[in-house]
Amino acid sequence: MKQKRILLIKRGAMGDILMTSPLIRQLRQNYPNSQIDYCLAKPFESVLFKNQNLNNIIALDDKVFTIKGILKFIKFLLSIRHKYDYVFILDKHWYFNIMSRVIGATTIGFCRDRLSKLLLSKSVEYNNVNRYQVLYYLDLLNASNLTVPNYEDINLDLAISNGDKLNVANKLSELQIDRYIVIVNSGGNNQYETSGIRMLPEEKVLQLIKILLDRGLKLILLGGNQDKENYAHYINVLNNHESLYNFAGVLSLASSAWLIKKAEHFYTTDCGAMHLGVAMKIYAKMTAFFGPTNPRHIIPLEYLNRAFWNDESIYDPNYQLYGNINSKHHRFFNNIDINYK
Repeated sequence: MKQKRILLIKRGAMGDILMTSPLIRQLRQNYPNSQIDYCLAKPFESVLFKNQNLNNIIALDDKVFTIKGILKFIKFLLSIRHKYDYVFILDKHWYFNIMSRVIGATTIGFCRDRLSKLLLSKSVEYNNVNRYQVLYYLDLLNASNLTVPNYEDINLDLAISNGDKLNVANKLSELQIDRYIVIVNSGGNNQYETSGIRMLPEEKVLQLIKILLDRGLKLILLGGNQDKENYAHYINVLNNHESLYNFAGVLSLASSAWLIKKAEHFYTTDCGAMHLGVAMKIYAKMTAFFGPTNPRHIIPLEYLNRAFWNDESIYDPNYQLYGNINSKHHRFFNNIDINYK
């Protein structure tokens, strides 16, 4: 089989990059001796750390992927001109499709409008948010004519080292935590948006925490640095309960995934950490809360029976398709009854 030079480009974010791992894996399975590289924003480099299906990870400053960084982005693309045979554009905005033309390769990507389709060598229409997103990435493989994708092979890849496991064990031992529950309340508060639109309202997450604490359980609030202040507030409201711990910004990505895997249960909103649970194959141990997003587009079928979504009547698919926030967003999650979770 002739060797190929293949580049995948995606700015972020954590969950989206994790969902591209079946595409990476199937490329490697069908082209074991080819060069397969991945270009992404630096904040998400750890998602692909030690991914054995990649030859190189090209991590660029996040600003390079924005309009303000266009000159640096073009400079980078010119530096790799004619170095690849195939380039997969995994972001959906037409801007990335335009930029990819500089590379001088067969480009495969998504189209949500006529312009996007014209800019690509091969394209896949992205318009159905009732379908799991991973399957769309495999559609790109199909469109490329490199191979026929296996739509059953959709597990997410995340490398967990013995060091990652040891970090978790040491942290839990230090705090004398044996059995525990993990809670994540995040989503819509990252590098790309600040609305917090996918987070449970404060009264709902506090209600969940109180119910679990009343059962005598130890709870770990897990998240990134952006969640630290919110979690500190929850703990303060609950009078610094001795069984409530703030792990926001404490663990690495891989260690966080292992903490989730070893938990008795994992409660999460639609955010990057939710995909860590999927990657760890925790199945019935994960409960996911959805508001502005359709769970059928975000998680595999096996997890839908533990996904709670009571806002379909006010759902606007434009948020998932284009990132547009509906003015009704403040109404999300109001119909979720935490007592039954």
